[in-house]
Amino acid sequence: MSRGAAVVAVSLAVLCVLSALGAAMPAMAAGVPAQVEGGSGEFDAPGPFEISELRTGGNQPAAAPPSVRYVGDGSQPGGAIALRHVPAGPLENQPIFLERGKTLNTDEVELYSTVFGGSATGEYEAVIVYWSAESRTVNGTTVEYAADQEVQRATVDVEPGYASAPIALNSHYNESVQATMWLERDGQVVDGARWRFTHASAPASQQVQIETQADAWWYVFRTAILPGVASIVVGLSAARATLKRAGRGPGYSLGTYGFLTGVGVLLAIAGLYYELAVVVQHVDILFGLSLLPIAYGGGLRIRDPTENIAFERKELTEALNLRRGQTHKEADPDAVPDGGAESSASTSDRISLDEDGYYDELFEDLSLLKTIRAPDGNGRLVPRKGFRPFFARLFSSAARLDLTDLRTRVSVNGSASQKVYVDPESDHAVDLKPAHLRRRMPVWHRLPEPADGESLSPVTRGLYGLLTVGALALPLIGWQAGAAVANTPVVGAAVGVVLLAVESYEAVDGSIDFDPAPRHDVTADASLTVMQSEHSDAKTLEEYEEIVWQERTSTALEAREVDSRRDASMIRRLLEDEVNMDLGATGVDENAGSELEDRPVDESDRRAGRRDTEEDDV
Repeated sequence: MSRGAAVVAVSLAVLCVLSALGAAMPAMAAGVPAQVEGGSGEFDAPGPFEISELRTGGNQPAAAPPSVRYVGDGSQPGGAIALRHVPAGPLENQPIFLERGKTLNTDEVELYSTVFGGSATGEYEAVIVYWSAESRTVNGTTVEYAADQEVQRATVDVEPGYASAPIALNSHYNESVQATMWLERDGQVVDGARWRFTHASAPASQQVQIETQADAWWYVFRTAILPGVASIVVGLSAARATLKRAGRGPGYSLGTYGFLTGVGVLLAIAGLYYELAVVVQHVDILFGLSLLPIAYGGGLRIRDPTENIAFERKELTEALNLRRGQTHKEADPDAVPDGGAESSASTSDRISLDEDGYYDELFEDLSLLKTIRAPDGNGRLVPRKGFRPFFARLFSSAARLDLTDLRTRVSVNGSASQKVYVDPESDHAVDLKPAHLRRRMPVWHRLPEPADGESLSPVTRGLYGLLTVGALALPLIGWQAGAAVANTPVVGAAVGVVLLAVESYEAVDGSIDFDPAPRHDVTADASLTVMQSEHSDAKTLEEYEEIVWQERTSTALEAREVDSRRDASMIRRLLEDEVNMDLGATGVDENAGSELEDRPVDESDRRAGRRDTEEDDV
């Protein structure tokens, strides 16, 4: 037998033992044991009432609510009395009629009366008997009796008209008992005014024994502070270990988690208030432990950011016709340029369009994957969103993307941060098989494979078959065990469903595969990028050179202007010294000397001056 089958067998044995102990607890707790008188074989049932009497219900009028009973003297009823109660739970505040076989989780009922005749008003006595059905075998005959009988009496006053009178019930924590109630007046049982129900007090109404301030602080520290701090530490540590294994959590937003939590809490309070109260009573540190899922969920969001990687596969197609190089052919008068009728393209650049308006059609297979860096640094994980993929990654290996074999990294801006070119001969851009959960037959899948030439014995097959049936019945076994141990069958069934789900699913490892494009494809794109960069650098260099030359030209012109002004000033001083006269007084401009250079020179004068100079040289 394998280890898993042994664990399942031990679990089933423990559940069976707990069920047997739970069934035996009421008999062991009986206050007065059943007695058999010696020799006669007669059975003396304990308690003042027979079980047949306690199992008798009242008379419900036709078309009336289930707990309505007629009261009055004689054949004519003088009114009606009904039994109502407020359901347990903070969301309930309106009384409802008690139904037959209903489990009452509160310690109070309401006697609601509608009486208009004087004969039906007055004082009544309500008798409530709590009991549990037991059986005993006497001389080969099974005898049933009402054990643990507990009698409670309460006086109520029925007033004319519409009235209600509350009746406090005895508390019954950690157990569920049968209750039979009837009305008596002047020591006589009121005919038909009987009710039957089941009573199990919700532990939320049970008071905590706190006498001093020190007891209060110790209770808060023991049930809230200490478990809360431990829950935060354990939750964050568990989240860190989970991220190392799965990469990320389910991937839902905080709003989604808040909505699911709110709906779950409301459903638990509305439908499972009693079970929740019992769990809180037995595990009083549950309030502090409630921080565990909060810390765990918050820790799952402390992760590396995601990165989108695009996989592009180009389809190889055959061109219908060359776009350029057709100058030796006559121009087609119906040809339309790519830019439209107003395009200035030459006739050789024009192409003929087909019915679809396209000259050629290209195909590309593009896949966009959301990845996250692997915690161990080896590649990137490709997680899927959802709870099932999350549990699959937690108990298996997630799909891991390895890009170390690529020699060219293509970084892009936009929806993806990196692009990977895939071989055009591949069938798909990328073949992704994420980690997932696969169903299996519980326990039976652990059946060992027989050796060559051998077969499993019928005993082994029968044992595994029995364990398989037991595993499939885990929810039912949990229901019975929960009802017997803590009177919480729903909690027991939920535990059974979880165990069955764990045994019925297996996690399958994920994988990802792609064929990189040939090196020349990627190199061509890289070469084009380098050429564009060099061209951009060349254009930038030309702009810089133009600016420098403009600066140099501006500087030379300014220097020439300064030199001209200096020469003009020197000529003026020489003339003033020669004529012993201030030229400014005669009206000569200060820049008169500079006008000689600015005056246009006739071409004939320039040639004549050049000949005179040459003759002087001779």
